[in-house]
Amino acid sequence: MIEIRNLVKIFFKGTPSEKVAIDHLNLTLQEGDFVTVIGGNGAGKSTLINLIAGSLPEDEGMILLNNNDICKLREYQRAPYFGRVFQDPKVGTATDMTIIENLALAYGRGKPRSLFRWSYRKKDVDFFIEQLKTLDLGLEDRLYQKVGLLSGGQRQALTLLMATIRSNPSYHRIKRDYVWFYDGDKKEAKIAINKAFDDAFNEFKANKKEVLSSNLSKNEKKNKINELKNELDKKLRQYDVTKPVLLLDEHTAALDPKTAQKVLEITDKIVKENNLTTIMITHNMKDAIKYGNRLIMMSKGKVVADVAGEEKQKLTIETLLDMFTAKSKNDIFSDSAIFGD
Repeated sequence: MIEIRNLVKIFFKGTPSEKVAIDHLNLTLQEGDFVTVIGGNGAGKSTLINLIAGSLPEDEGMILLNNNDICKLREYQRAPYFGRVFQDPKVGTATDMTIIENLALAYGRGKPRSLFRWSYRKKDVDFFIEQLKTLDLGLEDRLYQKVGLLSGGQRQALTLLMATIRSNPSYHRIKRDYVWFYDGDKKEAKIAINKAFDDAFNEFKANKKEVLSSNLSKNEKKNKINELKNELDKKLRQYDVTKPVLLLDEHTAALDPKTAQKVLEITDKIVKENNLTTIMITHNMKDAIKYGNRLIMMSKGKVVADVAGEEKQKLTIETLLDMFTAKSKNDIFSDSAIFGD
């Protein structure tokens, strides 16, 4: 869950050029919300995403992730919890690195050591191939091709995958994040999670000892112990409380209409399959209506309309324009926002 409380961002504060970009904005996103964001130029859409990601410091207010204020975390410290795709397909990938090298870097986001010491294990490569197949762009057959040779659409689709791909966090991080994001007494949470892990490990050791002392063959013992390890891993990972939040800043604006549609379809698929909390800024009203379970309209740094569920499903370009006219009297939408060009 993301909660934004009284967020304020002012550019050129105290000068004649002072600009209030975000004006005491309040917004709450539940886990799995796919929110499309529209608004005229200067409404504060991209500034909001920059503040959430940590690219900009806030002047006032709080940004809470799972009930914990993240405003004191720098951008790199927030990286494990957020995936971001920019308008420019060239941003977010390394041009001179191969597809597999880009994926490896993204896969190890937040890990303390270099990925290239471990990421080329066969099971990791197989995982990358399976993930690339979901894009249906044939990139799984071009693993060792440099990203700079890809088209804009292919590159943006790869960036989407990189923004959401995630290696399993270490047990240490699972325990740390469980305590950090716990909505209550942190000391009690630490005691509880440590006990849960100790109990699980003790149960595993007891079961392993029983298997080793059994009359099973050597291979049967090996298979049984592997089963026990998988059960232990599954039991411990149920305490993993975080998924990456996806931040999309007009990520199809630089693509031609046909390619943009393909990337949006891939976006929708990734978001739904992973139940990702997502904020998607778009300049296109049709896309804002079509995608997501919720639509918010911004004007002058504030949320001026918030439509969800059945109400959103009933929206049309005409009703959305009427809403925009009523809520944002001094803002202007471009023709491309209205007609989708």
